[in-house]
Amino acid sequence: MDGRPVRSPQSMTSRLTWWIVSVIVALSVIAGAASFSAAYHEANKLQDGHLREIGALIDAGKLVLAAPTVAWQGSQDSDVRLVISRLDRSSASTDALITIPETLPDGLHNLDGDDRSWRVNVRTLHTGERIAVAEVSVVRDEIARDGAMRTLFPMLALTPILVALVVFLVRAMLLPVRRLANVVDQQDDATLDALSEQDIPNELLSFVTSINRLIGRLKDAMSQQRRFIADAAHELRSPLAALSLQAEHLGAADNALVARERLVSFHAAIRRTARLVEQLLTLARSQHGSSMEPSAVCLRQLANEAIVNAVDMAQCKQVDLGLDKVDDVEVIADTAALSVVLRNLVDNAVRYTPEGGRVDVSVTQNGEHLLMEVKDSGPGIPEDQLSRVLEPFYRIPGTAAAGSGLGLSIVSEIARRSGGGLVLENMDRGLRACYRHPLAAGKSTTP
Repeated sequence: MDGRPVRSPQSMTSRLTWWIVSVIVALSVIAGAASFSAAYHEANKLQDGHLREIGALIDAGKLVLAAPTVAWQGSQDSDVRLVISRLDRSSASTDALITIPETLPDGLHNLDGDDRSWRVNVRTLHTGERIAVAEVSVVRDEIARDGAMRTLFPMLALTPILVALVVFLVRAMLLPVRRLANVVDQQDDATLDALSEQDIPNELLSFVTSINRLIGRLKDAMSQQRRFIADAAHELRSPLAALSLQAEHLGAADNALVARERLVSFHAAIRRTARLVEQLLTLARSQHGSSMEPSAVCLRQLANEAIVNAVDMAQCKQVDLGLDKVDDVEVIADTAALSVVLRNLVDNAVRYTPEGGRVDVSVTQNGEHLLMEVKDSGPGIPEDQLSRVLEPFYRIPGTAAAGSGLGLSIVSEIARRSGGGLVLENMDRGLRACYRHPLAAGKSTTP
């Protein structure tokens, strides 16, 4: 432990909801600001148009100025909001509300009075007179803001509704995922079933399909494990019963000579049981993919170790056991797996070769593969059972040689795990077993 706090996993629902809500709020703010600004400027333009229209009405004679300066007050207050003034008669209104220079050109202008700002439209009439129509800027701004806010209110009211709708839809769309999680949580090794792919979104369908394939592999592995345990218990029951019986006979011996003979048989039974247990452990390791890291292995040393391991049994049966062809090179491979494979192939060949027979071993490199070949002069295997002998604990009916039926199944399992291959082929005189193993690197060095 490095003492760092462990971060709790974040909810996909919360993250998705947060991001969508953030985007909606950000876009709403941007759209609201843009809408407010556009409405505000549009209202100002509209009021500028009103100032021009008043000047146009005066120019057309539709409005008559009874005095040099006319001021208009609001209906709800006494403040002056609008002033119309002739510039050639007076440069300022009678109430001195605003001073408009006579030199001010025609058009719209912003002027500052004593206590307020004005928006002024200067116009030259067709009679040559010049007039100014001025409006208080505060009033204009207030009207513009009110109009802009009316366009903003619907969006402000819609944003919370959109946020609530997004939260609801995200939770509803991810509901199948939570249901799948509940289904998986409720399963155990006895009720391990594939997940239903109905009503699953396309984005999650490939993920659910991968989980179903994983469940299928788990079911196969668990079934294989149960079969292995049952077969192992069945195979161990007989030798253990024989050991128990021989131990009783050994205890009942009435003289040293009988006890010694029975002890020899007892030791032989122990060795057979130990060999069976060793093969069971090797098969279990190979089925679970237990292997060492690739390392340099000398092919001649590998072959010699396999020969030495089986030489005692070969001498007892007077079997000619030897090396046929061995490349004197080093390769990069899984040393432990290769040792188990070659030892089992040689042991199987010697065990089922009749007395006085012959077993030849070859270990060669062929490109990026390692070939281990064992030929014997035994009876071979019936063609219809070449695949069945690779099953754990299977033995050809009528076989007299002692064995557990695990040697070839161990080699087959290692081949499956490592990507290699095992080929069994009957010859004119005997059986040929060839194992092809992929090398970790396509290089070899001469020792």
